Amino acid sequence: MNTMAPVQTPHWKTALNMILNPGEVVKGQMGKVPWPYSLLISGLAFTLFFLQTGLDLMRTGKIEASSVILITMLGLLYGTVGVAMIAVMVWALSQAEQRNITVEWAISNFALGYSPTFVYALTGLIFSLLFGWKTAVAFGVTGVLWALRPTLFTIKQMSGERVPFSIAMTTLCGAIIMVGWALLGKFGG
Repeated sequence: MNTMAPVQTPHWKTALNMILNPGEVVKGQMGKVPWPYSLLISGLAFTLFFLQTGLDLMRTGKIEASSVILITMLGLLYGTVGVAMIAVMVWALSQAEQRNITVEWAISNFALGYSPTFVYALTGLIFSLLFGWKTAVAFGVTGVLWALRPTLFTIKQMSGERVPFSIAMTTLCGAIIMVGWALLGKFGG
C-alpha cells in the first residue's frame, strides 16, 4: 500500500499567494497558517511603512531621529494590536461565529492580508535608503490599498458571501487604517 502524506504549503508561500490570489488562499489555506505568523507579517509591514513615514518627516525637518524610532514602534503596535482589533471587530459584526469561523482565523486572515503592504513597504524603504526619496505615500499607501482586496475576500468568507456588507466593512477597515496613519502625520508635523 502506497500512501502519500499531504503536501504542506510553506507559510511564506501562502503569504505570497495572498497577494496574487487572496480568494483561493482564504478558502483553502488559511486554516493552516497560525495567527502569530500572520501578525508577524502585518506587524513588519506597518513597522516598515511607519519607518518610511518617520524618515520622510525627518527629511523635511519636522521631526528628529528619536521621533522616527517612536513612530516605527507605533507602526509595530499598529500592525499587530491594531490589525487584530479590527479583525475582532469585523468578526463580531459579521457574525462569523455562526459560520464556525474562529476569531483566530479572522485575525490570521486579516493580518496575512497585509502581505502586499509588507512587499511595498520593504521596496519603498530600499528606495528611501538608497536614493533618499520620500516613499511613504508612493509605496506605503499603495501597499495598504493593495491589502484591501484580501480584506474583502476575508470579510466575504466571514459574512457568508454578503457582498454589500463586505464592501462596506472593507471600506471601513481601509478608512480606519488610513485615518490612523494620517493622524501619525499630524503627530510629526
